Amino acid sequence: MILVVEDDQEIQDVLKQYLGIKGYHMKQVFNIKEALDVLNEDIELIIMDIQLPDGNGISLCQQIRQFSQVPIIFLTARLDEDSIVEALRCGGDDYIKKPFHMKELLARIECVSRRMKKEIGVIKTGNLYIDMNQYIVKKDNNILELTAIGYVILFHLIKYQGVVMTRERLIELVEEKTGNFIEDNTISVHMKRLREKLGTYQGKSYIETVRGIGYRWRQDL
Repeated sequence: MILVVEDDQEIQDVLKQYLGIKGYHMKQVFNIKEALDVLNEDIELIIMDIQLPDGNGISLCQQIRQFSQVPIIFLTARLDEDSIVEALRCGGDDYIKKPFHMKELLARIECVSRRMKKEIGVIKTGNLYIDMNQYIVKKDNNILELTAIGYVILFHLIKYQGVVMTRERLIELVEEKTGNFIEDNTISVHMKRLREKLGTYQGKSYIETVRGIGYRWRQDL
């Protein structure tokens, strides 16, 4: 899903119509506060204006980079080189100047998505090796057999590492990916099994429990 952070309703409408035709699902917000409220959802790419009603897109990008490497494409009406350099240095992956052609934006989305897929395909942390594209999880070079639900949980905890994933959100993701209706207790059972499979590293569990809220993948291993 693409998150669009843009306060111009006309641009939002055009993006929704064009990208929708191309098969993209979108989440549209109009300011920084609304963007921060939905960042724990299944966001695969962000298209973001630099000038927003309640702040600067560059500062929002810096906040996002503290816990996520989700691709970010800036929309900017600024033509000065300093603004573009600042947008890229703060963690932006690409930019496009307003006014823009939709075909060019689509090409940039596809390019950034391909590059990001290659970069996050393999993750090494602690004594784990995780290939997100090949569905391979190894611990100390031994392949771990995970259930489909276990893999969905693992994938999204890692994808949004540092972000607390609520039980409700995990249920939504599992149902979306597997097509099966599950109950709250199912998450508990599979989370327990997943933790047992992954084990610990230097005395720490890979998955933290945030009491009363949900779970978070550790970033310090």
